[in-house]
Amino acid sequence: MTAGERVFSVVRGRLYERLPALALPLGRLPCREADVTPAGTDGRAALFAPGFLEREFLTGSELPERLTLHLLLHLMLGHPHSRRGREKALWDTACDLAVLLVRHALLPQERESPAAFSARCKLQAKKTGRAEDIYALLQAEPELLTPDERQSAALDDHSQWETMRAAERLPVTGEGDETGFQALGRLLPQPLPEKPAIGTGTGGAVFSIKPDLRESAPFAAVLRELSETRENRHVSGEEFQYAWYLYGLEHCGGMPLIEPLEYSEERRLRELAVVIDTSASCSRSLCAGFLGELAGLLDRENLFFERFNLHVIECDCEVQQDTRLTTLDELSGWLQSMTLHGGGGTDFRPAFRYIDGLIEAGEFAHLQGILYFTDGYGVFPDAPPAYRAIFVMLQYRYEDIDLPPWAEKLVLEAEKPKGDEAWI
Repeated sequence: MTAGERVFSVVRGRLYERLPALALPLGRLPCREADVTPAGTDGRAALFAPGFLEREFLTGSELPERLTLHLLLHLMLGHPHSRRGREKALWDTACDLAVLLVRHALLPQERESPAAFSARCKLQAKKTGRAEDIYALLQAEPELLTPDERQSAALDDHSQWETMRAAERLPVTGEGDETGFQALGRLLPQPLPEKPAIGTGTGGAVFSIKPDLRESAPFAAVLRELSETRENRHVSGEEFQYAWYLYGLEHCGGMPLIEPLEYSEERRLRELAVVIDTSASCSRSLCAGFLGELAGLLDRENLFFERFNLHVIECDCEVQQDTRLTTLDELSGWLQSMTLHGGGGTDFRPAFRYIDGLIEAGEFAHLQGILYFTDGYGVFPDAPPAYRAIFVMLQYRYEDIDLPPWAEKLVLEAEKPKGDEAWI
């Protein structure tokens, strides 16, 4: 066994640990040195430039692991032998972008470059995941992706693909050739949700939410922590002295000597930002659970001041909608006729950037924290925000997801809907 083969064995072992479902195709993937830059495939093996694996391994680079998975996904998706007269450069781009989508489905917590993230969100919004569909989309809408976004998924050398122009003429051995790898493509997750998504990037589905009136003590406690104490304008019966009031009515010709106070010191919410994850991974019932919990609490007395500043932000991989509510009447009306927008990938960073922009613009003056309703799978900001960030999840969809040290987690009790979840 050569030094490169030993390194490749270690790389495959690391991928086994991260992706046990791909153990069979990984075990069938051999490696060889070839004239590629820096890696490629001939449809049967992973090809690497001479000395590449050893050099990268000694530097501690993750590139061999990324390239190995990238090449394996090309083989399992049947890309090397499926061009069939399509323009080569555009087909290469479409194949790399298709691998990007599947890789994200396999490793949703893996960090992406800004260009890769943007490209993935645009393709998911178009409901396009297969290389053939991406190719047709880029032909029809050549301006959809910027040059950086088109190149964001390009890792390998496709020059060896040209030796396989007709897959139907290749012998089927089932052991390491491209037909055998493609047969194992059933092990891969779907790059896009199989069920209808919440909506499109600009559209949405309309449905009403019935507030959940059950007491949620942890949720209420968090909201109280985000509140502040200040004067609230209303008649304060607690501080009103009835003796002087009645004395004036009796002895001063019906003139009360003291009027009730028209304000009191109270602790309530003044400003709050609520972000709802409307990505394709969140079903209608999950969003309904989020909003039901929220509506049940916000509709109770003594939670908000008479006028408040509440922003309800809908976000998948970008901010889709921001609804500003200032009174309980506005909140009640919105809950009865809301429209949710989304259906793309999941990224928490755009919502934080948007809220930071609201603070800079003076829209929030005393924001104590935000509530982020989500299933937990997404890309987190690298740096903590200047306010508390509380990620709220429902128990039946909760998994022990690693959160950044600055992020707080609140898991609410919720029953799983009976039968299949209804998607928006």
